[in-house]
Amino acid sequence: MKTLTYISLIVNLLFIGGLVFALHKYGGLRNLWAKINNRGIEKTYFHRKNLFEMLPPKDGTIVMLGNSITAGGEWTELLGNPNILNRGIPGDHCDGMRERLSEVLRHHPSKIFLMAGVNDLAFISPEKTWPKYERLVYEILTESPSTKLYLQSVLPVNNLVSPTPVDNEDVQVLNAKIKEFAQANNLVFIDLYNVLQDLDGNLDAAYTQDGIHLNGAAYLKWAAVLNEKLKIEN
Repeated sequence: MKTLTYISLIVNLLFIGGLVFALHKYGGLRNLWAKINNRGIEKTYFHRKNLFEMLPPKDGTIVMLGNSITAGGEWTELLGNPNILNRGIPGDHCDGMRERLSEVLRHHPSKIFLMAGVNDLAFISPEKTWPKYERLVYEILTESPSTKLYLQSVLPVNNLVSPTPVDNEDVQVLNAKIKEFAQANNLVFIDLYNVLQDLDGNLDAAYTQDGIHLNGAAYLKWAAVLNEKLKIEN
């Protein structure tokens, strides 16, 4: 009887050890969570990218460039401007946006509102995310120097409403780098983190159902910030 107990214990320990090893090999629990919750995202990326490439060019537009958080906004209505293209794709990250940048820039946009980085932070640190973000921005500036580029902060998440693979500490580190870069390069930095956070620095629970994506009230607050910025400039 004791022998069977010892064998069972050894088998369970080996199983647990194998599971821990596998989790470590594939990036830990955060990475595993992200992979499970992002099944099909890669196909969505290529489907949306292909559709955008098939649409006719529209010179002088305002482009909203980002991931699912940008994709979820009805920007023509929110900003009261028919000359807006929504180029947000769910699950997109800095490298993905850079790889589809030629489609965005063929419209010769007058303005680009960029929000990027939160999906990178689901897998890698702010320090590893930053070079990818910086490369994306430099490519926009180099390839389309006449476009006015607005760098929007990454938004907070709320892991109390629902667990996400992103920590707000990492978001704040990346946002500090984005703000510093904007100031050093005479670009407009738009701080939306502070607009949508609660008293504890999380995404306000009134603005989300899943801890990361936004509801209508949040998009209205976001749009109000952008409308004010555009009104001042005009």
